[in-house]
Amino acid sequence: MLTREEYLRIPLEERLIKLPAEEHERAERLFRDLVTVDLHTHIFGSLQFDFDYDLVRQTGVTAFFEAVPVLSEEFPDAVELLARYQGVVARQPGLVVATRAEDIRRAKRTGQQAVMFQLEPQALGRKLERVELFYGMGVRMMLLTFNTRNFVGDGCGEETNAGLSRFGRELVRRLNAARVLIDLSHCGIQTSLDAIAASEAPVLFNHTGARALNPPCARLITDEQIRAVASKGGLVGISAIPNQLSSKPEQGIDDLLDHVDYVARMVGVEHVAIGLDNTFHDQVAMHRKLQAERPEEFRRMGITLAANFMYGIESPLEWKNILRGLVARGYRDEEIERIVGGNALRLIEEVVG
Repeated sequence: MLTREEYLRIPLEERLIKLPAEEHERAERLFRDLVTVDLHTHIFGSLQFDFDYDLVRQTGVTAFFEAVPVLSEEFPDAVELLARYQGVVARQPGLVVATRAEDIRRAKRTGQQAVMFQLEPQALGRKLERVELFYGMGVRMMLLTFNTRNFVGDGCGEETNAGLSRFGRELVRRLNAARVLIDLSHCGIQTSLDAIAASEAPVLFNHTGARALNPPCARLITDEQIRAVASKGGLVGISAIPNQLSSKPEQGIDDLLDHVDYVARMVGVEHVAIGLDNTFHDQVAMHRKLQAERPEEFRRMGITLAANFMYGIESPLEWKNILRGLVARGYRDEEIERIVGGNALRLIEEVVG
């Protein structure tokens, strides 16, 4: 079994899914021509002290939702980090802040990469008027809870399943009115079902997977949640987090594709998207450190750190492997277009503008 360091010494092209010549050319053409959208990234977070735009450029992704991860949920910290991320974009001629769908299309036409911002977790406290403040700073998506309970509702790591609070329902209405996307990725089951029912606009789980394929992991969503979000026109974004999609000692791109297949078969390709949530750094090492600090949280989440990396999708540099895998599994061009960006672009346009 390879270590992560040994794996990363393999040339990038050799880490990609092998395809016959005709399918290889098809996959390359699709990656070149299609709008690709990653609905949840930590690219800036993994590069914030040594930002290397060339790494971002090499991902080839048209647009990505960069998460602003203030785990303290403190409002001043969120404002400061968001401003810092805005500054990163301003200093890179190849990046542009996107606040609507057309900005993403324009970035594709001009050879730039578009960045949209999400609060993870939201840092509103009890002040709903901060929704408009963050909107003014470019935020176009907010997470409702982050594993544990807050004023909005229960997270997926709580042992209770209390659902959306009265304040949470007010927040959903406020986000709808402000045209901000609602992400339920770290929410408890009942909280997410309540939010789907309460929202007038489609919502999404932007970085998750199907719990049926890895039942111990509370970060994944149930069949009931998948069907509910699809029934309202929303999306399930499939992630590439090590030890989330699977509990096997070897994990990788095939696990991601298995979750794509599962959701697509259940509710249709029109409700599947990509939200990798991976970084350029060693995520498993970071998770081991967090597990040592917060063992009870990991126990409640049902996460076992069995694998050391994700073969074929360990970092955003391997993004094109998603298209290659979809080609290898027999998806049609129009289905691939939807999964890798078209569905996300449709939802952004419908909700945000």
